Amino acid sequence: MAPLVPIFSAESLPDHVNTVRRNFQEKRRKGEPVNLTECPLLEMTQFSCNPPQNGVPDPGVVVCDPVVRLFRRCAGGLMVETTSWEPLKLAEEAKQNQTLKQ
Repeated sequence: MAPLVPIFSAESLPDHVNTVRRNFQEKRRKGEPVNLTECPLLEMTQFSCNPPQNGVPDPGVVVCDPVVRLFRRCAGGLMVETTSWEPLKLAEEAKQNQTLKQ
């Protein structure tokens, strides 16, 4: 059986990147804290074929929709999916820019 996977919000992703879970205990990751904004951004496109929200297609017809996933590759081989976090980061940066302009 696969281990339990913790569920957390996208806002707390930077905090969870700096912790490691072993034997149901959280420990701080070794080395310097990871700053996701400094890690290179990578993109991967997957395809979801015949998604259920589009209804049942005609027999023999396969309909595929692209699904873009975003990742950050950090030092030490750490790779984190940031698809949900990236829009939050952009909104926060836009808010900071608006505050600076005023």
